[in-house]
Amino acid sequence: MSKTSVWPFVPLVLSLAACGGGAPSVKQCRDSWQKAPSGEKVLECRFEGGERATHELAGRSSPTPVGTCWDYDVVVAQRCGCREFLKASICCRSGSTSECEWRIGNSVVTDCAKYGEPPFGLSGTQEPADCRERRLQAECFQRKDLQFAGVVVGPCRGGGLQFTCPGGDADLQRFLQGQCGPRPDDCGCQLVPECSAAADLECYRAWGADERSPEK
Repeated sequence: MSKTSVWPFVPLVLSLAACGGGAPSVKQCRDSWQKAPSGEKVLECRFEGGERATHELAGRSSPTPVGTCWDYDVVVAQRCGCREFLKASICCRSGSTSECEWRIGNSVVTDCAKYGEPPFGLSGTQEPADCRERRLQAECFQRKDLQFAGVVVGPCRGGGLQFTCPGGDADLQRFLQGQCGPRPDDCGCQLVPECSAAADLECYRAWGADERSPEK
C-alpha cells in the first residue's frame, strides 16, 4: 500500500504554545495535531524546515505578511491504517501563541509495522469493511489495465463491470464489434470483481449461472 493521494487544503485552527518564538518543537507538533478533531494518533513528527512568511490565516488574506509557517512530515495512525503527511505546515500569526493552524497537502499510505502499530492502525489487526472498500476503490482508480468501464454487458445495464483483457483495448473492440461474445470471457477477458460495482457483479454472476443451467 504505497499509492500517493492528494488531500485538499485543510486549515485546522489550534492552540499552540510558544508558536510566536520560532518553529514549534516536535512535542508541540505532536500535541497540536492530536488536539485537532481528527481522531488520529501521532506516531512521528519530523521538522523539515521551510520557514516562510504567510499572507493568510483563518481563511483571511492580507497584502502584508501576517504570520510564519514551518514544515513537518507527520505520521499518524488512522482508523483504516497509517498515513504520512508530507510537509504539512504549521502556520502561526506573528507574535501570537494561540492563533495557529495546520495546512495539509500530499499524503501517502505507510506501513504501520514500522512504528510498532497493528496493520490497520486504530482498527487493530482486522480491516473494517468500509476501509477495505475505500482501499480497493483507490487501488482500482489507479489501475491502467482495466477495460469495459461503462460498457453494457448482456442483461447487466449498469456499466459497472471491469475486466482485464490480454489484448487490452483491442479485445474490448472485438467485443463491441460483435466479433466475440456474448460474454467478455468469450473474448479472453477476465472479470475483476474487486473493481466492479456490486449490483452489476451480482447480475453478471447470475447471468453466468443461468447460462450454465442444464435447461439451457
